[in-house]
Amino acid sequence: MFGKITVVDKKFPGNGETFIYVAFEDTFKKDNDLKLLGKKINNKLLQHEFSGKEGELVSIDVDTLYKTVIVVGAGKEKEFNLIKWRDLLADTFRYCRANKLANVTVTYFDLLGKDSFAIGQNLTVSLYLANYDFDFYKSEEAKKKLKRIDSLNFQFFPLRSSDSSGQAVSRGIEYGKLLAEGIYLTRDLVNQPAAYVHPDTLEEQALQIAKESKGKITVEVLDENQCRKLGMEAYLGVAQGSEQPPKFIILHYESSKGRSPSGRKICLIGKSVTFDSGGLSLKPSEHMETMKMDMAGGATVLGIFKILSRHNVDADVYGILPACENMPSGHAMKPGDIVTALNGKSIEVLNTDAEGRLTLADALSYAEKYLQPDMMIDLATLTGACIVALGKNIAGMFGNDQKMLDSLEKAANTEGEELWPMPLHKYYAKSLKSPVADLKNTGGGKYSGGAITAALFLSDFVDKAKWIHLDIAGPAFNDNDSYGVINHGGTGWGVLTLLNFFHQVNKK
Repeated sequence: MFGKITVVDKKFPGNGETFIYVAFEDTFKKDNDLKLLGKKINNKLLQHEFSGKEGELVSIDVDTLYKTVIVVGAGKEKEFNLIKWRDLLADTFRYCRANKLANVTVTYFDLLGKDSFAIGQNLTVSLYLANYDFDFYKSEEAKKKLKRIDSLNFQFFPLRSSDSSGQAVSRGIEYGKLLAEGIYLTRDLVNQPAAYVHPDTLEEQALQIAKESKGKITVEVLDENQCRKLGMEAYLGVAQGSEQPPKFIILHYESSKGRSPSGRKICLIGKSVTFDSGGLSLKPSEHMETMKMDMAGGATVLGIFKILSRHNVDADVYGILPACENMPSGHAMKPGDIVTALNGKSIEVLNTDAEGRLTLADALSYAEKYLQPDMMIDLATLTGACIVALGKNIAGMFGNDQKMLDSLEKAANTEGEELWPMPLHKYYAKSLKSPVADLKNTGGGKYSGGAITAALFLSDFVDKAKWIHLDIAGPAFNDNDSYGVINHGGTGWGVLTLLNFFHQVNKK
């Protein structure tokens, strides 16, 4: 982890080389704090025609309290919130990194609200995610050139020893560090080349998390023979073209109080295809370039369990990673093959590149039969159709229980992770009927509603549990420039939302 955070109670202590100030479009000209920083700053803002619009940034060298003052536009006050502040800071921190400004000061103001814990959490997430780099394969010389923010002073005032809000900020900072660690793990796993991340790698990571948890988390791993005995032909059909053996990984977090007092049992299922070539239905090369990220759902589950290893929630939480590769070979599954899932339903495989739903079919069936959870949430980089519908920043959300859907949407809104409720339009299920099996694995046709038919396919393997399917094909990986707390590459989307969801469940 990178960057030390210190809470201070002086308004302008002058003990950092860079001061970051947030100014609003409709009030900055009459801002008394800006006036306190001196005429030079105000003159510089006038020269740059600074208006306070969201994202504007002016950096000013001064020779008084700080070496540098950065004034950042935050838009209109009435549209401002904690998540905008978090993302605005992250962009500003990247500017500081690019300009070798390693020590910064940020100040509290009333518009951040009264939830001191959330303020501390978002400040920390902002710093650490903006400080993230995937530099495993950089030369030592290149690594030395990477500049990060070393220290952050947070001016939280008025702060007194008896003020519980100060303690809440500190607790929020510690929780933010833990969240960032989980997101770092998820990002690192997604960013690693597929030559180095196999089903065995995910197994090793799960076992390491369990070891660090000191008994809170246990892991069971089913090998190919055990999966075959259980009847997981759909999952194994995807895996059979690869030289890498499949690993069906099951993690279990048990509340520190023993069996969860709430009695709730939640199962997270992450698509864990460590590389997706498309199988014999081979992808075009340009669509294969980033397919190391097709295990992002499983990486998210591992990131969450890393957090749970040191953080308590009032629920029994299971994580399932049906890990495998989807490769073409003489052993690979062929279009037209028929496989039977663990729940007894047969599937005609018309397209071997619609493989994620096959692995999830057996994972959902396993959870229903052997774990019997109250709630199931699967995360999968499942369809390009969802990206066509919602773009690259928004996940599609499908499910069978409106209250659970509402709770997850609330959690996502709170944490600033974009998702959108999608319909399980039953009429489209007709396109999944097969003349030779119970189902076929694609709806077929250019305008078949691919994201919806994929979700409808999965729903056939859900029996009693409340269930949500998150299609994260877009937001799991960012192949554009960094923005807010989202860096280039693996994003760790879903870690923040699902931890928030767990805490919502605790309160009910």
